[in-house]
Amino acid sequence: MLRVLIADGSSYSRMVLQDIIGAAEEVHITNLAADGDELIASLKADKAELVVLDYDLPKNENLLALKRIFSEVPVPVLLLLQQEQLNLEVLKQSVELGVYGVVLKPGKSRFYTNYRSIAQEVLQKVMAVRNSDLNDTEYRYKALHQEVLLLKEIPEPKNSIHLAETVIVIGASTGGTQAVEQIVRHLSPDLESTVLIALHLPHGFTKKYTERLQTLTSLKVVEGRKGLKLKPGKVIVAPGGRNMVVQSVMGNKSNLIINFTDETPSLFDQPSIDLLMRSVAQSVVKQVVGVILTGMGKDGTAGAAYIKERGGLMVAQDEETSTIFGMAKSAIDGGYINEVLPLQEIPKFLNKYVAVQQVSLTDRNYEIERTGV
Repeated sequence: MLRVLIADGSSYSRMVLQDIIGAAEEVHITNLAADGDELIASLKADKAELVVLDYDLPKNENLLALKRIFSEVPVPVLLLLQQEQLNLEVLKQSVELGVYGVVLKPGKSRFYTNYRSIAQEVLQKVMAVRNSDLNDTEYRYKALHQEVLLLKEIPEPKNSIHLAETVIVIGASTGGTQAVEQIVRHLSPDLESTVLIALHLPHGFTKKYTERLQTLTSLKVVEGRKGLKLKPGKVIVAPGGRNMVVQSVMGNKSNLIINFTDETPSLFDQPSIDLLMRSVAQSVVKQVVGVILTGMGKDGTAGAAYIKERGGLMVAQDEETSTIFGMAKSAIDGGYINEVLPLQEIPKFLNKYVAVQQVSLTDRNYEIERTGV
């Protein structure tokens, strides 16, 4: 009986992988892990013979989870990752850390990685661990290198990349860097939303800040640049001193990308929260959520009015947890806020809201497919 541990940040993916791998009579699933710490604890408590590990697993930044497995509880690893994440350096490091096989993750079906479309491949590679020469690192690297070269020649289906159905816009000023860190740190790794962040910071400050945020989450965090698409699971930080907005591509209002505007905002602060919120509110994205955090002044109030008018949802940080209760108070006094929450409750609220929207949309899509209505 092959003892297998599955480590994936997505509860849905864990369930599907357990169903696929556990279906084999000669396999026993020892445990499921949601992050690197759970993975190591599970291996130490009940050592498996194989770990099926998602490259995007929380606490696997810079292959940390793989390094811990290799040094603390050595066990073969089957690595799941996206095609664009795989390069020769990652492959070489992974093999040296005990990876004997890789599976290129398929596109998403509605909202989740469609592992069922490659169930046979996953199961075959799980069972292949018993026929692998785990002690010959050079042989494993050459074999995987050859396989990857063949796999990467296969074009990705054009419809495998989908754009965000929900966009969250977060604005903050004084005390906002710490507040945003608190939120990003606790966002779900499954978050099917694009998160746009506008902080009142000068030019040159946001690059390092973006890198700092990336260490706190398995979501992809990037500094905004022209032409960047709004994809689920991505956090985009407005560059300091520039007014970031979203715009449609070639008249297709549902295909949104990042752009910048020379428009002078009514308030001096940059990046302008008002301009960013207005641009998202005027798009045709299905759900828009605005969040106004700690900060001095009124930036975000006009943007909140646009979001509220188009039927979106507005959240404000409460006075007790704010460094300066100015921007949030202005939007609250204007009557544009749906929820006033302590800082620590905001990421929980966002995670739940987006998850509920996913379920509702999935049910709706299923009903359309079933009835044609």
